[in-house]
Amino acid sequence: MVSVGGRVSRIAIIGDAVSVAGFRPLGIAVFPVGTPEDARAVWPGVLTDGYEAIFVTEPVYAVLAAAIAEVADRPLPAVTVIPGAGSAGGIGGAKLERAIERALGTKMPVRDEE
Repeated sequence: MVSVGGRVSRIAIIGDAVSVAGFRPLGIAVFPVGTPEDARAVWPGVLTDGYEAIFVTEPVYAVLAAAIAEVADRPLPAVTVIPGAGSAGGIGGAKLERAIERALGTKMPVRDEE
């Protein structure tokens, strides 16, 4: 659980052990999986356990994309894709660009870091 503005939010993360380990000290519920495919068994429990935000690593997202799409239009949980350890961040970056475009009604050029 994480306190945000004096309110406690339940946040979870699903991914490989290396990618998710650092989130536990922050009060985030950590669900390490041996392989991205193992996330299929974890997802239903995380989804029904009342988490308001769920982070998934890109390899997990690749496996759970259809299941995540089923909850995408719900207000909660908010599901966000993050790069995994050693991942370039392509899926998460592309999803973020699409979300910005949808919110603003136009495509915004994203500047690469120098």
